Order: sequence, then C-alpha cells, then structure tokens
Amino acid sequence: MYSTFGKGKLLRPAIGALAPLLNHGIMRLNMLAISTFFLVRENSQLGACIVLLYLFIYLSANLLGRPGYVTMLITRIELENIKSYRQVNLDFRRGTTAISGANGAGKTTIVEAIGYALFDFLPYSQAQFVREGEKYGRIVVHLIGSDDRAYTVERRCGSGAYWFVYDCEADYRVEQRTDVVDKLHELFGIDRERSLKALFRDALGVPQGSFTSIFLEGGSDRKLKFDALLQIEDYKNAADYLLDAQKEYKEQVQVQLNEIQRLEFETRELEDWRVRLKDLHALYQEQTAQITQWTQQVDVLEARSTVLTKQRDELRERENLYKHSKTTHESLQYRLRDREQELNLARTAQLAVQASLPDYQRYQQANEMLKQLRQDQQRRNELRQQQGKLSGTLAKIQTIIAHLHERLEEVKAAGQRVVELSPLVDTQHDLEKQHDDLTRKVEQYDGLVKEGKRLVQQYNGYLQQQENLARKISDIEPLKALAAQLQERVEAVAQLRAQLSERGSRQRQLQEKREQLRQKQEERENFATRLRKAENNITKIEEHRHEAEELPALQVQYDQFSEQRYRLEGNIEGYTKSRRQSAGGLCPFLHEPCLNIKQRGIISLESYFDGLLGEDRTRLDEINRQQITIAERITFVKKYADALDKVGQMVEQRDYYAQTLQGLAVEITRLERETTELEQDLNALKLVDQQIVKAEAARSESQKADGQVRGLEGLRMQVQQLQEQAQQCDGVIQERRQQAKELQGSGERLGQVKEQLKNLNDPRGQTKAQHEIIRQEPTYQRQLQERQRELQAIEQQLLSLEQQLQVYTNLDEHVGEQEAVLQQTSTGYTTYMQNEQTARLLPQREQAYGEVLHTAEQAQQDLQAAEQAYQQAKVAFNAEELEAVDKDIKDMRRELSALVINIQQTQKEISDLERNIQKAEAYLLELEAAQKEKATLEELQQMMEQFRKLIKEAAPHVLKAMLGDISAEANRIFGEIMGDRSAQLSWQNDYEIILRRQGVNRTFAQLSGGEQMSAALSVRLALLKKLSTLNIAFFDEPTQNMDELRRINLAEQIRRVRGFDQLIVISHDDTFEQGLDSLVRLRKVDGETRQLTEDDGMTGHTGHTGLREQVQVHAS
Repeated sequence: MYSTFGKGKLLRPAIGALAPLLNHGIMRLNMLAISTFFLVRENSQLGACIVLLYLFIYLSANLLGRPGYVTMLITRIELENIKSYRQVNLDFRRGTTAISGANGAGKTTIVEAIGYALFDFLPYSQAQFVREGEKYGRIVVHLIGSDDRAYTVERRCGSGAYWFVYDCEADYRVEQRTDVVDKLHELFGIDRERSLKALFRDALGVPQGSFTSIFLEGGSDRKLKFDALLQIEDYKNAADYLLDAQKEYKEQVQVQLNEIQRLEFETRELEDWRVRLKDLHALYQEQTAQITQWTQQVDVLEARSTVLTKQRDELRERENLYKHSKTTHESLQYRLRDREQELNLARTAQLAVQASLPDYQRYQQANEMLKQLRQDQQRRNELRQQQGKLSGTLAKIQTIIAHLHERLEEVKAAGQRVVELSPLVDTQHDLEKQHDDLTRKVEQYDGLVKEGKRLVQQYNGYLQQQENLARKISDIEPLKALAAQLQERVEAVAQLRAQLSERGSRQRQLQEKREQLRQKQEERENFATRLRKAENNITKIEEHRHEAEELPALQVQYDQFSEQRYRLEGNIEGYTKSRRQSAGGLCPFLHEPCLNIKQRGIISLESYFDGLLGEDRTRLDEINRQQITIAERITFVKKYADALDKVGQMVEQRDYYAQTLQGLAVEITRLERETTELEQDLNALKLVDQQIVKAEAARSESQKADGQVRGLEGLRMQVQQLQEQAQQCDGVIQERRQQAKELQGSGERLGQVKEQLKNLNDPRGQTKAQHEIIRQEPTYQRQLQERQRELQAIEQQLLSLEQQLQVYTNLDEHVGEQEAVLQQTSTGYTTYMQNEQTARLLPQREQAYGEVLHTAEQAQQDLQAAEQAYQQAKVAFNAEELEAVDKDIKDMRRELSALVINIQQTQKEISDLERNIQKAEAYLLELEAAQKEKATLEELQQMMEQFRKLIKEAAPHVLKAMLGDISAEANRIFGEIMGDRSAQLSWQNDYEIILRRQGVNRTFAQLSGGEQMSAALSVRLALLKKLSTLNIAFFDEPTQNMDELRRINLAEQIRRVRGFDQLIVISHDDTFEQGLDSLVRLRKVDGETRQLTEDDGMTGHTGHTGLREQVQVHAS
C-alpha cells in the first residue's frame, strides 16, 4: 500500500472539491476529522489519537470563536446630507447607548447609515437615502478594529460615489470594493463566505417593524433565509462536489486499467528480443573481419590506378594546350580581317567630313541666331498678356466709380428725409410711454381676475371638503365596536396559519418523500438493469473461456513463425545477391572459378543458387500461409481473452449491484410507510384553508375598521382647519375684487394707443435707417478717391507697355529668314555629324591593325610547338589498362558498400533491440506501479462513497446541535426578559419558535405581541452570538407591542446582556433612559434632524429648543 504522502496526492480531487467549504465553523472541523480518519485508517494504533485530536480542535474552536472575542468599537459617526440630517457628528462609548426621540426624528437613519457603511446593506435606493434637494450624501464611521487600531470607514452615495477604509496608524487606504469588503470581514472576525449584508439584515441590524416578521413567515421562507444564514446547504454542496470527485476516481481506475493493458502489450516480446540480440552480435563480428580483407585488396588497385590516372591527366593537359593554341590562332586571323575593314571605313569617313564642313558651319550660325529670336518672341508675348490684364482692370474700376456716384446721390436724399420725419418721432415717443403704462395695468387686472377665480374655487373646495369629512366621520362612528374585535381575530388567524404552516410542512415532506420514493424506484430499476447486464456478460465470458485460453499458445506459435520468416527472408536476399555476383562461374567471394561446383556435379553456380532460392521461397510461402491462419485465430480469440481478464471486476460489480438492490428495497419500504402516514395526517387538515379565508376576512374587516377609528381625531382636526382656511380665503377674495374695480377700462385705452402707433408706421425706425445711409457718405467719398487714383496708375502702365511693344515690330520676318537658312544647309550638316566620329578614329585604327598582325604571327609558332608535345604524350598512355583497373576498383567498392550497409543494418538492429529491451524493462517497472496505483484508486473510490454518505447524514445532526445551542441561550435570555422562568423557549428544526408552558406548546404565531417581541429578541441575540464574533448589537424599537412591565424588564435585561461591549438601542419612549452609559436625544426642526444638549433634553417638554453640535449624557 502507498504511504500517507502518496495517498495525499491521490486525495487532491476530494480535497479540491471540499476546499471552498472548509473555511467556516463546524464544517471545517468535521471535514478535518473525517479526512484525518480516512488517511490513517489502516493504522489502528492512531485511531484513539485522531479522536482526541478532533475533540481538542472542536473545543478550542468553540472557546475561541465565542461572541465578544473580537473587540470592535464604534467611536464616532459623521452624517452629511443623509435623509433628514444636514450635518451632524455623534460620539459613542463602550457600553449601552440609547438613541431617543419622537417618531420621524431620524433615529433609525443612524442604524441604516452604519449598516450601509460597514455592512453594505440599504433597504432602499441611494437616491432615497440622500437628503432631498442635495446631490450626494456622506457617512463616516470611526471605529477601533479587532487589532486595537483606529480605522475610518467613509462611504459617499449619490453623485461621485466612493467607499474606502482608512488605517489611521499605517496611513493606508483600501479603496477597491472587493478589497473593502474583505477588510471589513477581517476587522469584524467574520468568515469571508458569510454575507455581511445578510448578517446585518437578518441578525445584527433588523429593520424597524420587521423584528418578528421572519418568524411569522411560512416554513419554506424561514428555511430559505436561515439555511443561508447558518450555511446548512454547504453539506449538500459538499456531497455534490464529492460525487464529481468519486467519478474522477472511477475514471482514473479505468485509465490505469488501460495503461496496464498497454504496458503488458509493450513487454510481450522481451525474451525474443534478447535472443535476437545475441545472434546479431555474432553476425557483426563476421562482417567486420570480411570488410578488413576487402579493404586491403582495394588499396593495391588504387595505387596502380593513381599512376595511370597521372599519365592520362598529362595527356589531357597537352591535348587541351594544343586545342587552345589552335583556337587562338584562328581567332587572331578573324580579328586581323576585322581591323582591316575598320581602317578602310575610317579613311572613307575622313573624306566625307572635309567635303561637308562649309554647310555645317553656316547651319550652326543660323541656329544660334534663331535661338535669340525665339527669346524675343517670348518677351513680346508676356508684354501682350500684361496689356490684356490691365485693360480688364481699367474697365472694372470705371464701373465702380459710376456706382459710387449713385450712392452719394442716395446719401443726399436721406438727409432730406430725416428732416421730414423729426416731428413724427416725438409723437411716437409719447404714444409708446402711454402704451407701456396701459399694458402694465391690463396685466395687473388680468392677474387679479385669475387669482379671484382661483380663490373662489379654493373657497368652494374648502366647503366641499368640510361636507365630505363630516359624512366620513358619521360613517366611522358605528365601526368602533367592530374595531374592538381586532386583537381577538388576529390571534384566531395566527392559530389557523400555524395549522396551515404545519399542513404545508407536511405537504412538502410528502412531496419530498414521494420524490425520494420515485428516485429510489428509478435507482432500483437502474441497478436491476445493470445487474442483469453484468450477469449476461459473465455468462458469455464463461461460455468462451476455452477459446480465450488458446491465446498464449497461439501467440508463441505466431512468434516462432515470425522468427523463421525473418531468417528465410535474409537467406533469400543473400542467395539473390550471390547469384548476381557469380555470373561466369566465378566465386562471389574469391572472384575466381569455383572448383567445388564441378566436384558436386552441379552445372553452374547460378543453378546452385537457383535451387537454394527455390527451396527457401517454398518454405517461406508455407510459413506465411500458416502465420496468416494463426493471426486470424488470434484476432478471433483475443476479444474473449480480454473479456476473461475483466471477469473478476465484473463479478465484483455484480455483487455490488445485488447488495445495493437489497438496500434499496429496504429504503423503498420505509418511504412507502412514511408516505402513507403523511397522507393520513394531511386528510385531517383539509378544511384549514376555508377556515383561514373566513378568519382573514373577519380580521381584514376589523383591521379596516380599526384604521378608520384611529383616524377620527385627525378628521375632526382637519374639519376645524378647513373652517379657518375658508374664512381667510373669503377675506382675500373681497380685497382682490376692490383692486380689480380700480383697473377697469385700461384695455380699451390700450387698443386706441396701439392703433395710433400703427398709423405712424414707425418713424423712429425709418429715421434710423436714413441715418445709416448718411453714415456711409465718408466711406463712399474715400472709396471714390482711391478708385480714381488706381485709374490714373493703370492708364500710365498701359502707355508704357505700348512703347515697349514697338521694339518687336519686325520680329516675325527675321525668324522666317533664319529658318530658310537652316533648311538649305541641313543635308551637309547631317553628313558631317554622321562621319565626324568615325573620321576622328583613323589614327587609333591604324595602330590597332599593326598590333593584331604581330600577335597572329606569334600564335602560328605556338601552335606548332603544342602539336608536337601532344603527339608524344599520346604514345606513352595505355587507356585500356586504366579502364580495367577502375572497373575492378568499382566492383570491390560496390561490394564493400553493400557490406557496410549490412553492417549498418546490423548495428541499427542491435541499437533498436537494445532500445526496445531497455524500454520494455522500464515498462515492466511502470506496469508494477500502475497495478499498485489501480488498487489504491479503487480503495479511494469506495472511500469517496463513504465520505458522501457521511456528509449527507451530518447536515441534520449539525443543524440540530446548532439549534440546540441557540435555543438554550435564547431560553435563558427570554426568561430574564419576561421575569418568568416557568416557560421554556426552543427553536425547532423548521425554524419555528415554540414556547412550552405547563406541558402546552404554542407556536410563534399563537403568542401575544409582547411575547413575540421578547421571543424574537431572545433568538436573535442568541443567533448573533453563534454566527458572529462581533461585540456590538443594535435594537430598533425592541419594546414594540410590550406592556410597561415587560418594557422595563427588557430594558433592564438589555443593560445586563453579557458578551457585548457596545449596545445601541433605539426607542421613542423613556424606558431605556435610566442606568445607561450614554444617551443621544434627537429632534427634527424645520425638516432637519438635530441633536439636543443636556439642557435641551430637560426643557424640551416646555417647548424650548436649544441646539448644539452634539451631546452625551452619561449614567451615574
């Protein structure tokens, strides 16, 4: 078996599956104990040590994990623009702090701010949390962390939202949301898997009015919330994760099985390879001796070949020299003829150049003159273009000048028009003043009329509301008797709902049992099918056992035939090569006539080798046929042999399936019995729905009546307020009517003034337009002068251009004369240009002809000497002897190459065999390791199944133990709050609170309002101690629905609660103001919550409102 460390590697899938679940409480401890037990279960001597170790860890965790172990203290809270708070700072101390104030003063907002900043919980949107009219809100919480260091948590909501934790001592900020949440988990000593939001909502800071609501919900709703809070679902998740691990082990077993089969196949020929290796080593020694002998013979032949090759090379060298000399002589003869032709062409060109020289010179002179005339033409054209541009500009300026004279005439007419409009402008000014005054009066009159109508409508509305409220009050008065029955009917509905909850619980249990029964039946059918399949497979394997047992013998025969086939193929290859080398009767080894053949009476070596080849080929064909037959048989029986190897595993599976079916039969019988019992219980609760409908209708009727009766006093106050508002409204109406009477007639006068202004046709605007025209006169005068100066300048430029153009009057005639001269001399010019270069080369060509003539004579002498040396070397060389020696060398080298190839093949086979043998020996070691690992994996697979079963069964027991601890603590707190220890409070497995008194059990819904609040408070306190190591708690209106005596008991008990360093209690009465460590009083003034000083708190009942930034009243 493997060691514990070896198994640790194989346990990685299981540990990986449980890793996310091993980070909290009981789950971590249980899994540690279970894992340790299975790792050492083979060593029985360690069993007692493991149990003691598990108990030590569990007890240590319970002692160290108790509430209050982590010291966390809130020292200060700063609120800015949060709901009714504009800017306030509140200091807190260790101990019990009461926050008091009237309803709506903003007490709950403080707890909501703490929950949002520290626990990321806000029961509504951020927009509702920010003060009305502001863009953002800010919360700053100063606290002492679990490490006794000061921290500041600041969170801003609305625009520019952010959230960070500041370590004051380290001067370090944590800003990313994920990092902030992790840091808060660390400071509060809470597992990271536990949601801060859920912990605050359901245990630490329950919202006002919902302290008891969760305990009044249905069983399924309670289970959903509390299972998540207590993390009970983690056990089911762990079992699911281990199912994947179990499947992975099963797959690994199959992988190892495949690996074992592969390794067995890889090592099947190991012994044959060792025998073959020994034979190859002997063959290799024979081949190396043969190659040494043939190498010596090749050396002798190569020495003679070297001498003959040297003579042949000398002959080729002299032959090449002779051919080169001959080629050089012929090439020089060709070059001599080319130089003679070039010399004659140069002499002819010299004569042509001398004859055409006069025409060439005249052509050059005319061409130069024509270039100068072309430049003059270009200058004349440029002057003409300038003349055209200036003429166009002159016409434009003349047009502008005429236009400016017209504008000046308009200016003169505008001056006369201004004089005519002057008296009309004064009349327009007086009418406009009257228009503005009358317009203001008309608007004032319209506003008064509109306001009067609104006030009359408002006055009538007040009267109508008074009548409606009077009728409503008369309708509500008879409902007082019905409202008095509300408490009785609420308790009746609660009792019926408790029965309905019990029926729902039993229905869910029935559904679960039926689903379990269906699953077990399907599982039974599945295992029955597997069992039949396994038995059929085993039967088939046993039927073919005889064929499977043939495989080893067939494999041995196949290997023997393979060895014979390899040997015959080698012989055939050697005989074929020897026959090819023995052509002509020579021995293929000695290269001389073979005498043994004649002595044996064989015709020739060819016939001898043909006989050997025929015999071996016949034997090879027979062996191939037999080997094919055996191979077919091996293929046929191999599937039965493979199946026979697995028969043991199949038998184990069959037994496992049979055993599982027996267990499933027992489970199905039990589930059928439980299903029948639940059906009988449900039949007794059929009529609860109808009773609840009737009871709820009666309760709703009483609730509606009670709500209406509670509002009677408010309705009467509204009637009084409406009467006062109607009187005020009537006085305002009379005042507005008097003001409107004084402004009548303004509209008619305003219409007359408008008509007069219309008839004038806006003389002020006309005057303004004429002034605009007059104001342009200086501009027109300046532009006219500028254009006249430009006109004079352009006329002078045009006159200058006319004078410059007179110089080029006869230019075109001179150009025509020079072009005629060019045409007359072009033929002589062309002749001169064609022959001038060739004539210039005459001296060089005369010199080159003489040099080539001298070189040709020397080449004739060299050719005669080379021909004589070539004939002498040709007589000294024997080409036939060299050819024979080279042939012998090639034959020997070919045989040596073949022998070398054979040696290389032998070496390759040796290397391959050695490598195969080494690999097979390594496979043997791997095979042994794989067989051991397969056995270990099979054990781990069974261990995973035991793990899953253990974890599945652990969840109810763990929940029962946790609820037992919580119930004991809650019962103690409940007795102290109620001042009566005769009753016993318990929290059941379905999260139903049961109060047992004098042998009678009552559910939470059946308790009175005060009992419900006390019971809920007791369970929540006990739950908080169990789930968290925080030493702080919040109570928002904990005395709701309690009488005075129980409120006093609760206040006294909260002050004596153990295990919490800081308690914050919110209440609107003065029950908690005695014997506290600190007190914070709040009051809302003009929509803004402010904190009262100590003096303000004492004189607040007399109506005085003294305000200060903050205050703390300390207990005596």
